[in-house]
Amino acid sequence: MPLPLSLIMLGLAAILYWRSRYRTAKILAGVTLGLLYLLSLPWVAKAISEPLEFMYSKYDGSPVDYVIVLGGYHRSDERIPLSSLLSQTSLMRLTEGIAIWRQNPQASLLLSGYGGNDVISNARAMASIALASGVPAEAIVLAEAPRDTASEARHWASIVRGQEFALVTSAMHLPRAMFLFKAQNLNPVPSPTAYKSAGRLSSLWSAITPSSRSLVMVEQAWHEYLGLVWAGLRT
Repeated sequence: MPLPLSLIMLGLAAILYWRSRYRTAKILAGVTLGLLYLLSLPWVAKAISEPLEFMYSKYDGSPVDYVIVLGGYHRSDERIPLSSLLSQTSLMRLTEGIAIWRQNPQASLLLSGYGGNDVISNARAMASIALASGVPAEAIVLAEAPRDTASEARHWASIVRGQEFALVTSAMHLPRAMFLFKAQNLNPVPSPTAYKSAGRLSSLWSAITPSSRSLVMVEQAWHEYLGLVWAGLRT
């Protein structure tokens, strides 16, 4: 959202300049570019993202009956190997889910996510990699219809209610996911992964040098903050 908004503001500045409102146009363009620079700084992106990503601690080893891995993104292409089927974020979610399942081999691995425009669902894409990683087919349960986190929470509620279960998703997305699952009167064991803001900045120079990665991180955090507000208004 920050980048599209910045482009809109720059477009508005161009219109104002064309209409001879030079001073207002220069101020608006200057403020917009300054804000865009600020949001592209690694330390700013880290400060915005960390409150979301570290709201919950990593999986604490609690015994669970189910491991839920929320859907993400994938792309089917017969030219690429299985390891490239999932996006980096989805692969990290699944890897964490399998790791937790290995600590709880009696548990079921619940995979959700619809296909979008792809020929297979995200749940089925994750299942193919889980099977290749040694998870038995009888331990895997798919939910291929849910299109978002709220529908995933509603779908799994009837299965895991009253049971102990780990909820695996990206660290930045976990606060919203926890809120939506708790709205279904569930009590998940938080299991974040795919951190964006973890670790220390390597140097002062890297902290003050703008980067597209930082801007993407801010975009993702903005999306999650807005998602939390929207989820609160809908429940």
